Amino acid sequence: MPVSNLIHHIRNVAESLRPAERKVADMVLADIDFAMRASITELALRAEVSEPSVTRFCRAVGAHGLRDFKMRLAQSAAGNVPFALATEMAAESGGANWGGEIGTLLDKVTESVVQGVTHARASLDPAVFEAAVAALGSARRVYFFGVGAGSGLVVQDAALRMLRLDIAASAFTDAHLQRLYAGLLEPGDVAFAISQSGRSVEVNESIQIAKERGATTIALTSAGSRLAWVVDIPLLLRVPAAADPHAPAVVRIAHLAVLDALALGVSLGLGPKALAKMRDAQARSDGVADDGAAVGVPEGGR
Repeated sequence: MPVSNLIHHIRNVAESLRPAERKVADMVLADIDFAMRASITELALRAEVSEPSVTRFCRAVGAHGLRDFKMRLAQSAAGNVPFALATEMAAESGGANWGGEIGTLLDKVTESVVQGVTHARASLDPAVFEAAVAALGSARRVYFFGVGAGSGLVVQDAALRMLRLDIAASAFTDAHLQRLYAGLLEPGDVAFAISQSGRSVEVNESIQIAKERGATTIALTSAGSRLAWVVDIPLLLRVPAAADPHAPAVVRIAHLAVLDALALGVSLGLGPKALAKMRDAQARSDGVADDGAAVGVPEGGR
């Protein structure tokens, strides 16, 4: 049965491992980020053991092999597992006495989100991020593509953020409409895909169409995905999806955080006149003018 938290498990069993395996355990705990990225050769060199010892260590701590070990290690580091521990705790208590555990549950959820977003930030290339800001800031129009309950919601939020910056933007979550509108893009336009797995056939096809039309293509996705290889500007995040459907939506929150940063980056390059125009538009959409009076409401209307 898979352990709940691989990092905690390694700490607990380290003393019982064989000497070579213990060296690997110490190396992993000393630099978890390196352990998630490194090849088996690099891990063996860092721990000063043989490659078979690395494989034996992975199996000794409950993984099927190095690939499975890295995936579980990333899940623990990204903060999904602490939430799983909290839900296990609740299940064991039968849902009783929640008064004393609500605070712990809130702490676990907050910790999961903070760790996940921080981990995502560390994996994002600043130069690629800057290129995305430049492309969005100079775009004639931006089409966002995403599907599903996660990415589908995020692309709609992304389009709204760009609209608030006076950039013509639309979001499409329907496969047919994605392909249709991708075929209308031209040089100077941007097609922006959001898919953490990068395996969505609909999104990948739409991005390929947009690229063939000469549009600049951007993706918010994971490293090594097919989508990452297709686009011009890949914003790569290392945020493993939670296996527990009730776990915090760390991936979606990380995507929203990156989009917030992109919008801020674009706004900084617009200049004071454009910013004043956006503030006025925002005030009107909120129903309040700059002088504090209600907009669009007859006197005595409320």
